[in-house]
Amino acid sequence: MDLTDILRCPATANGLRFDNANQVVRVENCDLTYPIIDGIIDFCPGPPDRISASYDAVAPRYDAYITSAGLPLKICNTIIWGISDDNEYANKVFSYLPAHFDGILVDVPVGTAVFTAPVYARLPNATIIAVDSSMGMLRKAADRFRQHGLKNVRLFHADVANLPIADAAADIVLSMNGLHVFPDKQRAIAQINRVTRPGGKLVACGYVKGVKRLADWFVKRFGVRNGYFNPPFFTLDNIADQFKGFTVTHRGNTKSIVYLEAIRTETPSQTDMPEK
Repeated sequence: MDLTDILRCPATANGLRFDNANQVVRVENCDLTYPIIDGIIDFCPGPPDRISASYDAVAPRYDAYITSAGLPLKICNTIIWGISDDNEYANKVFSYLPAHFDGILVDVPVGTAVFTAPVYARLPNATIIAVDSSMGMLRKAADRFRQHGLKNVRLFHADVANLPIADAAADIVLSMNGLHVFPDKQRAIAQINRVTRPGGKLVACGYVKGVKRLADWFVKRFGVRNGYFNPPFFTLDNIADQFKGFTVTHRGNTKSIVYLEAIRTETPSQTDMPEK
């Protein structure tokens, strides 16, 4: 399958075609184009919003924090989150991915790919669409994918609330640590719903409130203020009810981080989409 078969313009829903000579993606039946910058298709040209700017700024040191690099960060994360190593929940998330997957996987947000790049290196026949609203994070991810020699990953600078992906195109949507970041969670979930084929799956993890008081305090006083977390937040009790059109088949948590697998049970339709 050609990549353009699974893409669509986020503004018009028209098809796309690559113009590699001019380093742009052209929208069919109109004059609209999107630039390709260092191999990243930029569907969100213009100044970054507050959330994207926050992650742009933190991108150079993001890996050290998320992997608890060094004893001080391990101690800090253990005190706040009750987790000294994020691989505890990351490995649970990856256990929901097929070992020999060769379909289409949409990763949103891809972040710096610090956890996913080694996983994708074991899936050479898969088509990976890596999406993030932060160009800083995408550049880090691109460097990491190059280091792993990956040729099957395409990177998109795009908004999860308006994905440049055709209806029912994805076999799997992976969303690691995105649920607590997305500002319009219901619209993001509706888009994930739209792009996942019936019988496909969503694999996700993220922060839930109400499990650990110190984590909740940290999120409110630091995460929200700095644009790394965005309310409202789900809880362990209500998270399974948030995914219209999906059936949650597995769910667990490591302290305040929940992870789940859900199967797409209905045909995506425009009626699933909240009004703009």
